[in-house]
Amino acid sequence: MLTIFTSSSIADGFIVDDMADMQGEPEGKYCANSVSQWCLVTDQVMGGISQGKLKILDADGGFFLQLSGQVSTDNNGGFIQIRTKIKDYPEKKSFKGVRIRVSGNGEEYAVHIRTKYLFLPWQYYSATFVANEDWQVVNLDFSEFSRSNFYQPSRFSSQDIETIGIVAIGRNFDANVNLSLVEFY
Repeated sequence: MLTIFTSSSIADGFIVDDMADMQGEPEGKYCANSVSQWCLVTDQVMGGISQGKLKILDADGGFFLQLSGQVSTDNNGGFIQIRTKIKDYPEKKSFKGVRIRVSGNGEEYAVHIRTKYLFLPWQYYSATFVANEDWQVVNLDFSEFSRSNFYQPSRFSSQDIETIGIVAIGRNFDANVNLSLVEFY
């Protein structure tokens, strides 16, 4: 069962997206319309052959995003991703982590964060989680995130985050992960 979160559900947090404003099912479109814009990105931007879909689905009166597809490491590829820009970040507010509500097919996925100090497309901070069949809330402290390259700063401030994404990456597998909440805590 999908539990709907509202801004009053979490004290002192910042809800990036609770999917409350989503409508329709934009299968085949590049971006889904919501308060924040969620986009599908695959390794095809760099010659890979992974295939992905972004859908908006409705269950028990609440909307959620579904990222599905086939991840292939052929042709130097290996990822499909949905991501959004962070908008309306509270001024002078720092957070210690990201909370997501997810379900899926039991596979491991990653949360990727990009900050205003990362300029190359392969630069990000990453932490992993397993998306089980039942809906679950996953808390990932920013201190748990690893940098993708040694020349990035080892840590980041939540105030510097520009984008956040859910990524199926790094091995050949069928991806299917659902997302109903992204929040900083």
